[in-house]
Amino acid sequence: MIAFAFVGLMVLVFLAIPVAAVMGLLGLSLNFIFTDIPLWRALGEISWGAFTEYTLLAVPLYILLGELFLRTGIAEEMYTALSKWVSWLPGGLMHANVASCTMFSATSGSSVATAATIGTLAIPQQRKYGYDEKLFLGSIAAGGTLGILIPPSINMIIYGVLTNSSIPQLYMAAIVPGLIMAAMFAGRS
Repeated sequence: MIAFAFVGLMVLVFLAIPVAAVMGLLGLSLNFIFTDIPLWRALGEISWGAFTEYTLLAVPLYILLGELFLRTGIAEEMYTALSKWVSWLPGGLMHANVASCTMFSATSGSSVATAATIGTLAIPQQRKYGYDEKLFLGSIAAGGTLGILIPPSINMIIYGVLTNSSIPQLYMAAIVPGLIMAAMFAGRS
């Protein structure tokens, strides 16, 4: 039976079917073999329960907030202000990357959005001032990882919903390590 499931998994994946659909199809088809309880009858209730969790409403709102900051120019003004504020430090623009990633993480809640936004704003500055590209992009990549640690993190919201944990307690537990990591990244820049 395991061999059948593995072969089915490989065939469906090599047919370029999305992995989530493959796992769903295998789960539903193997349900008939391994149990007498029909899984497909409970599928609607499980989906309804997951999609009606009001806490998950925060996820698209944080994405919208990050997008608004980028489109209105607030993110660019933030980067410019932080770059002027830390310009006296050696490698000041890399410190501005880490500081901007820290600030933007507190609004977007996503590592990918943080790294993409700050990268979009910072790369022209890197070319203008002639910073080493690998080191400069490394500071953006490191600072971008703060997006999942500094509240409000989308990953923490999803984790809190899945584990039935208190999201404010998760936020309180993550803020100090997030700021310590930001300070360590800035120290290495």
